[in-house]
Amino acid sequence: MGNFDLESGKRFMEEGDLVEGLRCFLASIDQDPGNPEAYVELFKAYHAAWEESADPLVLDQMRKVALAGLKRGPSDIQRAFLQEGLDATEEMIIAVQQAEQEAERADAAASRKLPMFKDGR
Repeated sequence: MGNFDLESGKRFMEEGDLVEGLRCFLASIDQDPGNPEAYVELFKAYHAAWEESADPLVLDQMRKVALAGLKRGPSDIQRAFLQEGLDATEEMIIAVQQAEQEAERADAAASRKLPMFKDGR
């Protein structure tokens, strides 16, 4: 028996409806948490969300989905996809964290104003 939510999610993604695609893939995993294909499709949807939003919280979801999918006995192709996705996601997380740290340092440096000597002459 097919997974209606999984197939619906694929259709929504093809139609460009990211939100409904995500909702369906999450429902698919709730229905059958052992199906690695659902994790692959959910990862792809989150990747699309990342590209659209650049929201670092999406990267965290991508990482969680890849890790969960790798534990579900994926095929070799699915495993390779999820592992490559996980590796790339972790690199992006590190890059975002480094950019945030650099911005914080720049803000801190800009806010520290050195006292200026005023010549009394």
